[in-house]
Amino acid sequence: MTRDSDKKENEAEVKIEANKEAKLKAERASLRRLFTVAANSFDDIHRSMNREKNIQFSKIYEKAERLFKVDQEIKEIINFSDEEYDTMESYRDRFTEIRVIYEKNYNKYDESKSEISNEIAPDNLKLPKLSLKEYDLMPRSWIAFWGQYFAGFMKIKT
Repeated sequence: MTRDSDKKENEAEVKIEANKEAKLKAERASLRRLFTVAANSFDDIHRSMNREKNIQFSKIYEKAERLFKVDQEIKEIINFSDEEYDTMESYRDRFTEIRVIYEKNYNKYDESKSEISNEIAPDNLKLPKLSLKEYDLMPRSWIAFWGQYFAGFMKIKT
């Protein structure tokens, strides 16, 4: 009697695992399809230099995160074959390629916005010459030498 119930429990667990595996594989297939569509769309936008590049990259990034998470869950449940590893890595490589293209080509533009304007050339500025007294290792000159720094410290504290 217990053998039959143990056998039924074991079969039920196997069936649950198989259902979970099938569900995750179906989700992965859908995510891979969506990722491929988004990646191809990114390529089109990259070629045409459209303004939607940031939105499209965000979509790819989000889809890639979801895909990699599902891949990890499947990896924990089943033993991956070499073909599955290669396929998984090809998607990771494709995402890395897109991310590098995006960062290389489009983040430069964003950095240029924060650059200092060149309206005032450094040659046109007239700054005072600063000179600090040097300490000549004589005990009498120590007070004058330290005084130039001490006055600055007192201004900072107040």
